[in-house]
Amino acid sequence: MVPRYVFPAYLAGLGSWFVPMGIQMVLFPWLVAVVLRLDAFAVGVAQAAIMAPSLLFLPLGGLMADRGNPRRLLLRYHLAYAIPPVVLAVVLSQGGLSYALLIAYALAAGSISAFAVPTRDTLLPAVSAEVGLPRAVALATALQFAGQLVGIACASSADRLGPAPLLLLHAVLVLAGAAFVWWLPDPAAHTVKEKQGFWRSVGEGLSVAAKTEQIWPVLLLNLGVGIFYVGPFMAVLPLAVRDHYGGGAFDLSLVSFAFWAATIVASIAFAALARRLTLRGRLIGCAVMTGALVLLLLSMLPPFPIFAALNFVWGIGAGITMTQSRTVVQIVAPPTHRARLMSLFQLGLGGGGPIGAFLTGAICAVWGIRAAMMIPAAAMILLIAVVLVQSRLWVMRTVE
Repeated sequence: MVPRYVFPAYLAGLGSWFVPMGIQMVLFPWLVAVVLRLDAFAVGVAQAAIMAPSLLFLPLGGLMADRGNPRRLLLRYHLAYAIPPVVLAVVLSQGGLSYALLIAYALAAGSISAFAVPTRDTLLPAVSAEVGLPRAVALATALQFAGQLVGIACASSADRLGPAPLLLLHAVLVLAGAAFVWWLPDPAAHTVKEKQGFWRSVGEGLSVAAKTEQIWPVLLLNLGVGIFYVGPFMAVLPLAVRDHYGGGAFDLSLVSFAFWAATIVASIAFAALARRLTLRGRLIGCAVMTGALVLLLLSMLPPFPIFAALNFVWGIGAGITMTQSRTVVQIVAPPTHRARLMSLFQLGLGGGGPIGAFLTGAICAVWGIRAAMMIPAAAMILLIAVVLVQSRLWVMRTVE
């Protein structure tokens, strides 16, 4: 029997990771766009750099978690993730801020995070016996977003405090989280048939996903979310705040705060309803379509209060999509492939994100901010239509 303290310890470790992520989400684009005053293409490349390691390391991280001890691996990732912000803080204190330094920071932080995400996800079924897996997924998602929200609130003081204190806070929290990971039990071992090569193992995970009628449409829509939603959110919204609304770190934090606060509301609501829901695919379809409509409205660049309010609505859809998509994959995935399938799920966001950031940054540089939001929204509407026609997403039922 799993001790009662295990799931709270898991959530505490999760929070210790995502508060720093929230700090990074505001601080990094602020350093690139506001402090260095770089153009749209450079911002897109920088945001792509922080997400690009996911393209390679999410599948590798999932494979390592399937084959090894995910608790011990996660402990090492916590220790490693404290290093990049400390190095960046030291260099900044000596007046060494540069675009190349930020790209190096982005690649290092993004790589460590890519290994950690599927590793943490594969631990969730082992610690959630007391609350049930659907509710555990919703609570973990809510806390992830809440942690990011706290980090965003902290980062709103960057104009006043400067980046160094926030970077050091990032490092301290991640190190504190290592203690909570230490308390987690090791998950039950499962038999690995044979030691396959990396690409063969990744291909096996893709094959399982493609053959599972409840997983492949969810993963495909998640990839669309990464390219067509995360890309504009990361690369275009900071430019809209800076260039159209004349805002700084506080205004960028306000937009992010509205989005992530809404995801928390949605996640908590679905934590309460977790066991009553079965038509999870229908909820995902409605949520991603809402996101496309919101992105079209954002492209009109309404007054700033409306712009922030639309981000709140977008966040509601994101909260529904994240909780229900993760629940579907966690429930349906076989234990022998769970980490790899969860890495594919995260790859849609983390791997699609840099592609979307690069593309929307380029579109923004050539055709402007409005086009960089309208084109992804139209592309996502087309993808949703294809998935609804080619899959059973609208009628499938997923139960624990």
